[in-house]
Amino acid sequence: MDIKKVIADLTARYRKLTEQTPSSGLASTGAVADINAAREAGREAGYEAGHAEGYGSGREAGHEAGHAEGYEAGRKVGHEAGHAEGYEAGREVGHDAGYAKGYKAGREAGHEAGHAEGYEAGREAGHEAGYEKGYGEGYRIGLEAKTPPQSEPPPPES
Repeated sequence: MDIKKVIADLTARYRKLTEQTPSSGLASTGAVADINAAREAGREAGYEAGHAEGYGSGREAGHEAGHAEGYEAGRKVGHEAGHAEGYEAGREVGHDAGYAKGYKAGREAGHEAGHAEGYEAGREAGHEAGYEKGYGEGYRIGLEAKTPPQSEPPPPES
């Protein structure tokens, strides 16, 4: 019930009661009792209406404030938890991807370096062995070329 309507209703009842009371002398006891009863009824009705209206608006304001505060706190906690979880997952994925990329690049670089080193070592070893063999054979061939062939000695005469 609207508080203004209750007050207007009570005021009208009070006027009605006071108009009925003779103004020439003391009011009758019944009229005074009616006025007191009307006043008490109006006070109780006003109290109830004011309490209901104040309680409802206070409850609604408290609900809104609590909802906003709870929502903000929950959002903040959820945001921080999600951020931490996402950061950790991203860090792990990035670490794994970087490790795989670095491992592959390192393996390839090591392979290339090992291949080049092995090739060079093999080339040098082959060169040395080939040179020794070729030099030895060439020297023998050269000696044979400088020395005239010896003929076989004639058979002994008998």
